[in-house]
Amino acid sequence: MEKLHLDILDQERKNIFQKLSSFNSIGYLSGGTALALQLGHRVSYDFDIFCSKEIPASFPEKVRKEIFIKEVLVNSGDEFTFLTEHNIKISFIFYPFDLKKYVFEFSGAPLKIISPFGIALTKAYAMNRRNAWRDYVDVYVVLKKGIMKLDDIIREAYVVYGELFNEKLFLTQLLYTKDISEAEINGTQMIEPARIDEVVGFFKEEVDAYLRIKL
Repeated sequence: MEKLHLDILDQERKNIFQKLSSFNSIGYLSGGTALALQLGHRVSYDFDIFCSKEIPASFPEKVRKEIFIKEVLVNSGDEFTFLTEHNIKISFIFYPFDLKKYVFEFSGAPLKIISPFGIALTKAYAMNRRNAWRDYVDVYVVLKKGIMKLDDIIREAYVVYGELFNEKLFLTQLLYTKDISEAEINGTQMIEPARIDEVVGFFKEEVDAYLRIKL
C-alpha cells in the first residue's frame, strides 16, 4: 500500500489518529478522512470508524479510557459519536454491510482503512439518502483519477447493498446539486481544487457515457 498523506491532519488529529489503535479489532476507518489519507485531495476533520457489530452500552467507557470525551452527540446501538477536547468529531458506526475485501492494513497506520474503491461504494449508498458536497467531491476524485469506473461502482454497489441501492436515484443525485449551499461548498477545504460546475460537468459526461453503453 502507498504511503498515507498524514499532512492532511493537524497535530491534534494526528494524536487522535494514533489513539485509534485501541479500536483496530472493532472496526476500520472509513469516510472522507480515510479517502483523504490515501489520495490527499482534501482536508478532512472527522474520524468515522465502521463497525460490523452493534455498539454495546458499555462502549463509551472503553472509549473514555483512551480518549477524553468532551461531549457525546449520539449514543445508540447504531452509533456512538462524540467530540474530543479539541472538538474533533469521532464516530463509531454500526455498518452491517460486508466490505472486508476492501479493507487493508497500512504501514504505520493505527487501524485498518477501507480502500478508495470501498469508500466510493459507501458514498454511492449514502447519496441514495443524503445530498452532501463532500460525497460528490469524493466520488468525483475516485472517478477522475481512474481508480474505478462508474459502472464498477453501480455493479458492486448492488453486490454489497442489494435492493437497498437504487441505481436510478444514484445517477440522478450525481447531476442534482441545487440543494447544496455555497457555505457547504466553501467549507470543504480542497487540496486539489474542484469547482461545482467542473464536478457536475464531469458527472454529466460519465452518466451519459454509462447510459449509452447500457442502452
